[in-house]
Amino acid sequence: MRLRQRASEPDPALLALRGVCHELRPPMATLSALVRALEAQPSEARRSELVQLAAEHAAHAQAVLREAAGMAADLTDRTGPGVPLRQVLPSVAATVSGGRLTVSATPRAERWPVHPQHTRQILINLVGNAVRHTAGRVHLAARLRSRRLRLTVTDEGGPNADLLRALRRRTPPLDDKGLGLWLTRQLVATHGGYLQAHAQRTRGLVMEVTLPRYRY
Repeated sequence: MRLRQRASEPDPALLALRGVCHELRPPMATLSALVRALEAQPSEARRSELVQLAAEHAAHAQAVLREAAGMAADLTDRTGPGVPLRQVLPSVAATVSGGRLTVSATPRAERWPVHPQHTRQILINLVGNAVRHTAGRVHLAARLRSRRLRLTVTDEGGPNADLLRALRRRTPPLDDKGLGLWLTRQLVATHGGYLQAHAQRTRGLVMEVTLPRYRY
């Protein structure tokens, strides 16, 4: 199974706003739960643990807001200096804990110029989807082929009805379901690229982004 799609172009500012609201829900819900647990006056050791967890989730929420502010500022503008891909990969890897994500890139791919904000958001969305919807390990790889950058996110799941519908959508979803993937498609299309999904022969799903060389 292989799907290849160029996305149409909805209002990018609206999508940015909906995207940040979507991404803020998990950390804010967790913060609320932690505050309630602290109000129950647990032991001193447990209290310290809860305070540390609350600080981590507050920092995550702040990072999401910074990411969204930057995305909203330049989503409609693909100009600006590029950076080597190697500068983007660490921030993507930091979004996944527990050793579930592995990252590999060829030396040439690491040096390939990319739009920093857009490439980071594309990869965070794809990696985040893989982590949320599968229980196994996730692998992010980067390589060059035919003078284009190929970014692949591989997980141990497989294609399902929700994914197929999201890749075929011609309009943005009315709710949050599939919003991250829709936004990813818009960002990829902005740079003249493609997003493909295909199942591996044995087991697993590969989401592949193909991008031309970034120039501004």
